Amino acid sequence: MRGEIPVLLFLGWTFLVWVGRIRNIVEDESLSSGGQAWRLGAAGVFVVLAVVVFVARRIRFRWAPPLLGALVAWTTGWWAIRGIGIILDGNHAVGFKIVHSLLMLGSIGLAMWAWTSRDR
Repeated sequence: MRGEIPVLLFLGWTFLVWVGRIRNIVEDESLSSGGQAWRLGAAGVFVVLAVVVFVARRIRFRWAPPLLGALVAWTTGWWAIRGIGIILDGNHAVGFKIVHSLLMLGSIGLAMWAWTSRDR
């Protein structure tokens, strides 16, 4: 499996980033129930897709490549919209913008590396 390392790095990164985000959401007492719910839902999509792609690749499920494509698309789309929104939002501190810019670049970079290195 030629593309195993890039895919595993992407899946591991995705899992760790979004499990950490879930922890932050649950601990944030300033969020309303609705605000918490949509954030948990979005983060849950990342975590579930990362786990499903990992398992699908392990059992060599024929849908593993399209599932990886779905996670790559979800990651890229999420950060293209949300990440740019954070950067442009004047309500966020510079440090917050830097951290999220690094998360965005890391996520999209690993997604693209995984996608272009995958077994076809």
